[in-house]
Amino acid sequence: MQAIIVGAGKIGFIVAKLLVQEKYDVVVIEMDEERANNLQECLDIQVIIGSGTSPHLLKEAGVKGARLLVAVTECDEVNMVACMLAKQLGVEKTVARVRNFQYLEETRLLEETLPGIDFIINPELVTAIEIAKLIDVPEASDVGYYANGKVQVLEMKIAEDSPAANKYIKDLRSEYSFLIVGIFRGGKLLIPGGDDQLRPKDVIYLLAKTEEMYYIKRLLSTEKKKVQRVMILGGGFIAYHLAKILEKRKSSVKLIEKDYKKCQEMANKLDHTLVLNGDATDIELLKQEGTENCDIFVCLTGDDKLNLLVSLIVKHLGAKRTITQVRRSDYIGLMENVGIDAGVSPRILTANAVLKFINKGENLLSVTLLNQENAEMLEIKISPEARVCNKKIMDLNFPSGAIISSIYRDNQVYIANGDVILKPGDVITVFALAEVTAKVKEYLAVR
Repeated sequence: MQAIIVGAGKIGFIVAKLLVQEKYDVVVIEMDEERANNLQECLDIQVIIGSGTSPHLLKEAGVKGARLLVAVTECDEVNMVACMLAKQLGVEKTVARVRNFQYLEETRLLEETLPGIDFIINPELVTAIEIAKLIDVPEASDVGYYANGKVQVLEMKIAEDSPAANKYIKDLRSEYSFLIVGIFRGGKLLIPGGDDQLRPKDVIYLLAKTEEMYYIKRLLSTEKKKVQRVMILGGGFIAYHLAKILEKRKSSVKLIEKDYKKCQEMANKLDHTLVLNGDATDIELLKQEGTENCDIFVCLTGDDKLNLLVSLIVKHLGAKRTITQVRRSDYIGLMENVGIDAGVSPRILTANAVLKFINKGENLLSVTLLNQENAEMLEIKISPEARVCNKKIMDLNFPSGAIISSIYRDNQVYIANGDVILKPGDVITVFALAEVTAKVKEYLAVR
């Protein structure tokens, strides 16, 4: 399969890397020669120097008959024009990154006047929505929902004083079914079995029915805390969208921004958020505004170092939990190691949304990146001709590095075990290491 990516920035790199893993023939069009050369050195792809709005270069890239074009340059207009041209030249699907929210506010008009775009992704809105999910589940550093919301997957760290610390998975007892589908330890991600031991500082991926997750978390001594007071640092689009979401939930929200003009804009746009003009590195300001009583403090400036510094300061002052935007995704693990509760990368979240769209096919319902792209959670509908039909999970020669974790059948969810028989039409979730996802799709006859 052929895929064309316009723009070799961070998002373009992540999308290209993932598509190569999924056996696509990838061609990247990039204006900046140095950036293009760096990408070609890292990945087994073809790179063309030039503009994605050139019909000649699009034809050279093989746009006619290509399955996909993803336009993710820094310019909205370039992305949209590239998609329109590619559609006219014969590409099957197009994706455009669009950051200007005015375009999204006029989505209906956009669809009528620019029919060449199949999917529009806005990084700021996607990030705000994902942060809001984390605020819903404050014990987790990542959260995902599957099977129409009936299955929940949490990324959580095992604390030193957790009753589960140093216990074997098989010894964790509950009246409710659950699976620990992955453990991240010492820089390595593994799929555990019952004989594996949970250690302090392990990051685990916990799967259970959404309605039962509260009780499962009690095994790990992570009581659900009601979030009432949220403070946000930054006056950009992510902060605005997050504040609007929290206002609808009736949360108490304070927003701190150093730029006075931005403060005025935010105050005019937001209805119930208290907007403060000030420097978040000013400890007296933070004390005065009640940081010690804050349930969650969210840092959303464009400066990773400032976000890290303020997160550490407010944690010291007594904020119960911190969520920090990280432009460089490789910083996330480092931040979480020094006490930041959750790091969020808009680039990874954007790539995740793109991946979900382009992978959605006849029986592949969704794909979610986990653990900084080291793993994926796949949601797959079992087709009648799949080799797994009418077989017990224990009898499958399932690819090593992947695990079937739940089954959704007739509006009911079953947590997977070896005795479950898979049937045509079942929707299953599979936790898989990134390097084996292609094998999993092949094994399950994914189209």
